[in-house]
Formats: sequence, C-alpha cells, structure tokens
Amino acid sequence: MDYAEALNMGIVGNLSNEQTISAYKTAVLARTLDIKIINAQRQGIIGFHVPNQGQEMIQIAIGMLSEKDDFIFNYYRDLALLLQRGVPLSLIFDQMLSNSNDLQKGRQMPDHFSFKEFNFTTVQSPVGAHLPLAVGAAYSIKYTKKKGIVIATFGDGATSTSDFHAALNLASVYNLSVLFVCENNGWAISLPSSKQTKAEIYKKGAAYNIPGKRVDGNDLISSLLGLQEALNYVRDGKGPYLVEATTYRIGPHSTSDDPKKYRSDEITDGSENDPIRRLENLMLKMGVVDPSFIQSVKAQAKEEIDKTMDERMTIPPVDPSTMFDDVYESPSWIQEEERREMNDSD
Repeated sequence: MDYAEALNMGIVGNLSNEQTISAYKTAVLARTLDIKIINAQRQGIIGFHVPNQGQEMIQIAIGMLSEKDDFIFNYYRDLALLLQRGVPLSLIFDQMLSNSNDLQKGRQMPDHFSFKEFNFTTVQSPVGAHLPLAVGAAYSIKYTKKKGIVIATFGDGATSTSDFHAALNLASVYNLSVLFVCENNGWAISLPSSKQTKAEIYKKGAAYNIPGKRVDGNDLISSLLGLQEALNYVRDGKGPYLVEATTYRIGPHSTSDDPKKYRSDEITDGSENDPIRRLENLMLKMGVVDPSFIQSVKAQAKEEIDKTMDERMTIPPVDPSTMFDDVYESPSWIQEEERREMNDSD
C-alpha cells in the first residue's frame, strides 16, 4: 500500500481527505501571503521580510499536531505555522505594517511576531537565541505541573550556535518536554550547510542523549509521520526530541538578500518538486480534488489576502505617545514629564 492509498483510507496519521485539503488551503494561503508581502516590501509599503516559500509543509504538520496548550518558540520564517495555529491574517498584516492595531505597538521589526492568545512567544532576531528560553519555559511547565509541551523551531544555522547546544544539554539534564524542530533549508543565509557544520543535524542530539530523526520536510505525510512519533515521545514525559526536517528555501534569506550571487534555485515556485505542487499531485492522484478546485483555492487565497491588506492599510500608524506605555507597572515622573514635553511640541 502506498502513501496515496493509505491517506485515502485515513490510515496515515488518521488523516482524512478533509484534513488534507485543509492543509493544502493553508499552504496556498501562506505562499500567497508570502508573495504579497514581498511585493509590498519592494514597493516600500513594508520595510523588511523573511520569506517562507518552500518550507510550508513541515510548518503545517507542526501546526496540525500541536495542541492548544503547547507553547511555540518559533523563528522568523514560520508564516504557515502561524496560519495553521489559527492566527488571523489581520493580525499578521497589523504587525507587518506596524499600524495602531499592532499588538506590539510597532516596536518590533516585521516578521518578529508575538501572539500570546495562540501561545506563540516573541520571535528573536539573533539566531538560536530563543532555544534556551524554550527550555526555560519547559522547565516552568514541569515545575508548575501545567499542561502542554514546548515546540521550538529554528534553521540549520542555529545548530552551530552555543545557544543550541546549551539548550539541548539543559533539556536533557532536566528531562524536559521540548520538541526541537530544525527546518534545514540547506542555507544559513548564503552559507551552505556543508560549510557551516560537518555533523548530520538530527544526530547532534546524541551528544546529550536526545533521540533524533530526519524527515522530508517538503512532504506533508513524511512530516506528519515523523513528528507524530517524536511528539508521542515528548508528551509521554520521556524527555526532549530533535527532528531535522529537510526542506528548501525558495528565494532569498530575506528581502535584503540576493541569492543569485551564491546559488541557483533547485526548487522554484510551481515546479514539480515544489512542496505545494507535490501535495497537489498527490491529491489529484487520489481523486480527492480536480484541477479546477486547485485553481479556485489559489484565486480565493489571493482575493482574501488582497482584501485583508487593503483593509489593514487604512488603519492609522501607532501613536508615538505609546512609547511610554508598558515600560514600568506605574509610569514614573520622568516618563510623565517626557510625555508632556512631546505633547507640547506637537
């Protein structure tokens, strides 16, 4: 029995056709959103962006298998994971545009989201810096006996940082419930994985007695199967687990990067090895969808994203006076004086 047959019968990960279609819709929405943001950045509407294209499947699989009480310490390339966990497009655009509805009041650069309601912690800029924080959160969960586990995502470059190794060591020593997921897209900005680490990433956990495995992060089924095994291990209280999801970054590291200077694209948007195209081919082979359905999903995603961005762009920018908020529990006299001076200068 091949994956297509197993999936059609609902055997693989108890995944139904409806769930597969839903995952596909989220992937298309994430890809369409990504392209929209890139175009907006090129037009000077948005200041910066870290593209997500090519890495949608592993992120969607994480979102599908995570639970409401799980804490997510994600890195800056996880748009599909945000959408799969239910974060509305409106909140994503608010942060990217830094309008007055931005939950962070315009204080973070684009793509550095923080959605407390959905258990997403604030994205960190320094590579791997969030991993020790993820371990600290897992220790807190264990100490307070709360529900949920911690899931931390990061790129391959993070596994060469001291924070990565400190995090794995502490997670192992204290037997903490952390799932580490490396989205290995093969490049740490312009440096290929082969030049920044000699060890196979999923084996790096062995130094800390942490089991690891590699999955095809461009394939939804492979991602779900591999993650399910790892999550079962972590949720059973056996300790941390390291998953290396091999994937591919279509396009640049960021909108400040020119990948043509150091590589030629092996996977392009819409090509046969594009992870979204691979899922389309699987669903077509299964007879779950037809070509017209695929086209309608893409059209609907574009319409929804265009409409949402147009709406969020009408929201005024953040009031400068909010810079005095959230600094202290009670404003100091210095802050109040500075606020008055700013208002008097208007």
